[in-house]
Amino acid sequence: MADLTPELRREFAPVDCRQPVEALVVALEGSRLCGAAWGQRQPGSTAILWPPRVLDGVDSTVEGRLTIAVAKALDDAGIRMAQVLLSDRSSPLATTLRSAGFTCLTELLYLNWECRASEVRATTNIEFEPYSDAALARLRSIVERTYEATQDCPALGGQRPVEEVLDGYRATGAVRPDCWWYVRSGGADVGVLLLTEHATANHWELLYMGLVPSVRGRKLGSAVVQHAQRLAQAAGAERLVLAVDAENHPAIKMYNNTGFVVWDRRTVFVRFRGGDSESTESP
Repeated sequence: MADLTPELRREFAPVDCRQPVEALVVALEGSRLCGAAWGQRQPGSTAILWPPRVLDGVDSTVEGRLTIAVAKALDDAGIRMAQVLLSDRSSPLATTLRSAGFTCLTELLYLNWECRASEVRATTNIEFEPYSDAALARLRSIVERTYEATQDCPALGGQRPVEEVLDGYRATGAVRPDCWWYVRSGGADVGVLLLTEHATANHWELLYMGLVPSVRGRKLGSAVVQHAQRLAQAAGAERLVLAVDAENHPAIKMYNNTGFVVWDRRTVFVRFRGGDSESTESP
């Protein structure tokens, strides 16, 4: 975490250093610490890989051995999916990741919309019903239907149970009572809108929005996004943020039309439990 400020390090890794840390692997040369990598567990049976760092002059193969060791530790812990974000897909680290069974999933675009940017038009052609924990099966069913023929990271389809995906969403930010919604049209459920609040940064995040295949192409997506914008505005947030697959051109066009702009991009590498690697040697 050398690139992060001490404050951000404490935010990302609020751990007691006197206790063992799961999937934290170090490389030693005798008694000298010369490298480390960490697979940080996240809700929903996922983990974030903090890529290996080694001291200057250390053999370059150590990075690969550290990554493979972390991948094995995550497998042993039952973690279904590990991911890492790279700012440059041509980074030498990409080769290291592939040696441990990671594959390039996609490029993500990070978008934001300033809540004071403009007035949001009212939505008239769809309805929104608040989610209740008592109706989890209903939510799960709708989300599964929205995954059909999706253009947003389609390679993830079927890789994780919907329950784990929802667990990950619940653990992101602070989910308020007015953050999760069923999208309805013609008296039927046709989609979902899942938002969360990041109070420290004073912004809201659009975690997920999806529509069932039968209603796509009717501009309902823009109406859902506009509902999210109004909610963020009403809550006093400074901005609404989201991430979208760079290959999902219809979604990107929709977000552009509703005032979102790109502020960053990252390449996503993922590894699923038991992923093949070129070696199982540990440092």
